[in-house]
Amino acid sequence: KGVLKRNSSSLFNIGDKFNTFMFWDGRVHYTPSKKTFETPEAALNGVNPKASNITSVMTSALSAQALFPLVSHEEMRGKKGDNEIANAENNLAAWDLIIKRITTEKESDSQVYVALFNRAYPDVKKISIGHAGEAMATFMREQFQSNTSPFHRYVAGDNSAMTTQQKKGLMVFIGNGKCIACHQGSLLGNNAFFTSVGVPAFGAKPFLADHGLGDVSGDKFRNFFFKTPSLINVALSAPYMHNGAFKTIREVLNHYNNIESSLSSFQLSPERRAEFPVELEILSTPKDFDEIMSSIQAGFLRSGLGLSKSELDDLEVFLTEGLTDPKWAPQKTN
Repeated sequence: KGVLKRNSSSLFNIGDKFNTFMFWDGRVHYTPSKKTFETPEAALNGVNPKASNITSVMTSALSAQALFPLVSHEEMRGKKGDNEIANAENNLAAWDLIIKRITTEKESDSQVYVALFNRAYPDVKKISIGHAGEAMATFMREQFQSNTSPFHRYVAGDNSAMTTQQKKGLMVFIGNGKCIACHQGSLLGNNAFFTSVGVPAFGAKPFLADHGLGDVSGDKFRNFFFKTPSLINVALSAPYMHNGAFKTIREVLNHYNNIESSLSSFQLSPERRAEFPVELEILSTPKDFDEIMSSIQAGFLRSGLGLSKSELDDLEVFLTEGLTDPKWAPQKTN
């Protein structure tokens, strides 16, 4: 019936202990030293949250993140009038109804959930949505770990783990490509770093500009800022950017190579438009163009990387082959 304005983030290594910001705009944040949350739900936030029965159970930003798709009318909750959860007056009431549904109804599935909750939390008398969030976070953290890519093995000391071309691509990544400026650390993504990279703006018509972190913080100078994602298994997580603007890694690299040209000429092919069940709109007026371009703080991005074809080829091989964990790579068939 519609499309969300955001592209789903990858789950690979999403439970990393340094991953304290969630969602592309960072609207869920956890401070481990204080054990406090900042979220779209005020009752979860701060030192003495109103919903302490929920927050006291959760131990990460991922735990809190897992709760919000449940109460999004555009995602799992449904439109008002569809069901009692959609009609709930606020998030807390909706979460309570969800827990009631999966722990007290006499359906067979509910009985399975009750048994599993009792096994996971044997000393807890009253299950809250926080327990569900913590359980989901544990599943994502444990089941989506990825640390055996050729790149991981190479930096661990195995010089034969990457091919010559992959190594050349890594040098482009660090050198002329300047990718390392944003994509740092063992996951090649700085979780706490938000920036604008001039992504074309489009979405379901009528489309309003998605300002990302700017909308969360209220700071206009952060308009079009989005979280820098991890690049581990990036070849397995298309499409790319916060709104899925690009379908291939090469399209992303071409964008970075000349952002001004990419932004001004961006179009959606008939095949791409056919993937969406609604009419799409691209923000492409001179005003839109100027706002997006002026949001890019890094001068080397505004001016374009200017990589040669061979550098682009090497970089693409590093990203697609060097960062793909064989544990997760699709099995090839003859």
